[in-house]
Amino acid sequence: MLAKSTEMRKQSSILRKQYVFLLAESTEMNARYTEMRKQSSILRKQYAFLLAESTEMRKQYAFLLIEIDSIGYSKFDQLK
Repeated sequence: MLAKSTEMRKQSSILRKQYVFLLAESTEMNARYTEMRKQSSILRKQYAFLLAESTEMRKQYAFLLIEIDSIGYSKFDQLK
């Protein structure tokens, strides 16, 4: 009976240590997940900003093409 009680205490001690280890692992994984969510949010904001910048640059490029095109026609008309 004493041997069985000793064995059960050993097993209980092992299980407590495993529980503490798993709890620490879970806490670390939660922290990593939180950090990844923050990084993902930052990347989404950067993507939105770059998309807006790209759209603005395309508009300006189109405007410049129209300006260049109209200047070209004006000079062509002057040559006539």
